[in-house]
Amino acid sequence: MRKLEGFFDVSYDSSRKLIKITTYGFWNLQVVEQFAQAIADISRVADDGCDTLLNTCRTEIHTLEVSEALGRISYPNRDANSGRIAIVSPSMLLRMQTKRIQPPDGNFGYFDTEQEALQWLAAA
Repeated sequence: MRKLEGFFDVSYDSSRKLIKITTYGFWNLQVVEQFAQAIADISRVADDGCDTLLNTCRTEIHTLEVSEALGRISYPNRDANSGRIAIVSPSMLLRMQTKRIQPPDGNFGYFDTEQEALQWLAAA
């Protein structure tokens, strides 16, 4: 597990083939850089085609600069053989921000609770 206290936790559950990401707070570019490294590290050990659960319930709306930097993290991995991505975010504005940076052909689901997201991932 990679963790930056107060900003994110990133872990991989190999038995469930699930990357779990929880984000917190208001980010700056330094946090994005550390997050990118954590994602790269976990991607090296995760199985191809694994699912991802992203919980943004404790995340603030990001600046445009941070949002664009987050989008650049996903760009190099857009052709990777990834599974479904469940995003937990009760904030409509944060959902819109997340949708803006995701690849258009991804298999994404948006949920109000982590339980709903996990049920959707398990139903695959």
